[in-house]
Order: sequence, then C-alpha cells, then structure tokens
Amino acid sequence: MPVLNLAAPTLATLAAERGHRADIGTTAIWHYPSAEPKGKLLFIHGFRGDHHGLAAIAGALVDYEVLIPDLPGYGKTPELEKHDLESYANWLIGLVDHIGSDVVVIGHSFGSLVVSKAVSQGMKARAIVLQNPITTRSSEQNDLANKIARSFYSLAVSLGRLGSGLLRSWLVVRVMSVAMATSKSLRLRSWIHNQHHQHFSTYRSDRVAHEGFTAASASSVLDFAKDFKVPTLLIAGEKDLIAPLANQLKLQTLIAGSRLEIMPSVGHLTHYESSAEVGMAIDKFLGEL
Repeated sequence: MPVLNLAAPTLATLAAERGHRADIGTTAIWHYPSAEPKGKLLFIHGFRGDHHGLAAIAGALVDYEVLIPDLPGYGKTPELEKHDLESYANWLIGLVDHIGSDVVVIGHSFGSLVVSKAVSQGMKARAIVLQNPITTRSSEQNDLANKIARSFYSLAVSLGRLGSGLLRSWLVVRVMSVAMATSKSLRLRSWIHNQHHQHFSTYRSDRVAHEGFTAASASSVLDFAKDFKVPTLLIAGEKDLIAPLANQLKLQTLIAGSRLEIMPSVGHLTHYESSAEVGMAIDKFLGEL
C-alpha cells in the first residue's frame, strides 16, 4: 500500500484508528502497527507537545510499524529528575536498546536535539531523520522574537501560580500557533490551532517546561553533526523561522552523506502542514538505503 497523500486531519484520524497504547517501562508509547511492515520507526516529538503532534505522519506511513512516545514530563510519561539534553538522551538510548538497533529514529524540532545528543552518546540505529532540526541557539539570538520568548519563560517562572496560568493560557498558545502556521487553508489552520490548544500544554509541571525551554534554547544540532555515522535524512521547511533553511543547508554539509528534503512554502509545522509529503520523503529515503 502506498503512503497516503491526504490532509493531516484525515491522516491523524486514520492513525488513531490504527494505533493503541503499548508502554515500555514508565514511558507511554503509542504503537501504530502494519500488517507487513517495511521497517520500524521511532518518532520523538518537539517541545511542549506529545505524541499527538506526529500522529498524522504515522497515518501516512501505513507500510511501517510506528512508535511514538510521550517525552518524559509530557503527556502520560512521568518526569525525570532533570529535563536537560543529557537526561533525555539517556532516556532515548535506553528506549532504543529495548526496541532494537534496527529502528529508524526520527526527531522533530526539540526532538532533533534529543536524537542528536543521543547519537553523540553512542545510540545505535538503522538510520536517523531530523525534521525541522534546531540549528540555532535561541539563547544567542538577539532578534525581538527570541528576546520575548526568553523573557516570557523567565517571567512565568518568577510569578508562581500566576506564571503557571500564563504559560498555559489560551491567548499565549494561540499567538504561538498563529505565528508558526503558514498554510492558507482556513480549515487546516483551524485544525492546527485546535491541536495546539489540546496538546501544547500537556507537560506535567512548570519545571518541565522551563527546563525544556532552557535545554532547547542553549543547544544546536550543529554541535553534534560530526558524530553522525549512519544514513541521515534532513527535512526542512522552506519558510521556517525557528530553524532557518540556510542553517539546514549548512547542516547537510557537516553530516557526511546526509540528504536534505525541503518542504516548499512551509515553516516549522511540517508535521501538520506537510505530513503526507514528510511521510513520502521518509519512505523514499528508507527505500533507497
């Protein structure tokens, strides 16, 4: 059966019908099986999200067995003692050891940092896919958007319960969602905003959000490029302001033998706005290994 070329809401619904929860240890995992799988894929979601964010891509990859965990501290997975890249990488390495090194590990956004850190610490996998990989350190950027983000998270932590409400507020989530969406389809944009309102604040404590933001803003996949020794696919959004295309091109030159697929007219939300195309890019990449 070919990868389905359908809109993200339909693909996410198909994934929900196909999937079930199958935890590994304390990690909550959603399993999307295939009758005759061409391979096994492990998806790692981004900052403040949970497994729902990547479900549409799972819906597209009907010929693969797909596993999507909630990161520790998000959704249904308990917190870690500390939510830095070192801790997340150790968690991922343990998960891959349990699943098996024949798995393809795919990280979106903050998930790309977790995957890259794990690679640098010796994680074994059949191949790696980095989707909208983080290639700038937000903590070193002096543009207005990054300054506002840093100030917002610092202020929210200092305000206690009031700050907690601010972090999860409807308005803040909507502003973020509107800023990142590029689709001109009102139906798709409405679905994206609804997804963010449902799943963007499922982190289990303010500590998780603040430590995760610190980890994300202080790191870059470029730091780990030399450590990649397995086939690697990079997927970039042409209009991505969080992970600019120029840096994705630079990353490709640093990871030996890597391939780059550019999603035209899309920003950071390739998992929502180009989910079928992302699935096709992954399928093509793995078919050529």
